[in-house]
Amino acid sequence: MRTAEWTKVVYIEIVGDKREYVRISNTREAARCLLEKWPAKDSRSYKHAVVGCSRALKGYISDDMARLFLVEAAKAAKFAYVVNQRANNFEKFEMEIGEVARQLIAAEQVFLQSRN
Repeated sequence: MRTAEWTKVVYIEIVGDKREYVRISNTREAARCLLEKWPAKDSRSYKHAVVGCSRALKGYISDDMARLFLVEAAKAAKFAYVVNQRANNFEKFEMEIGEVARQLIAAEQVFLQSRN
């Protein structure tokens, strides 16, 4: 199985039992996200995305097609998402710091609400 880095990176806000922000830059990460983090696994677009990732990992379709299937699944699930050109290392570092900050703020809000 192969996995090439995508030419574009997908950022998705997954909302289920908890809110999670994920950064996906290749087909293997997309498949892992779909299988491990996706809350609703019964929609047609979700199933297409899983099959698309599997086919891309086997070399039957392009990694860009797998990315498109993932984006369609995010749209259908009404998750917020952004597709960006690959960031350089500094931009990647900044985005990761921003993600950690968002998670800390969310955790603090939950903590404060539990105290009231």
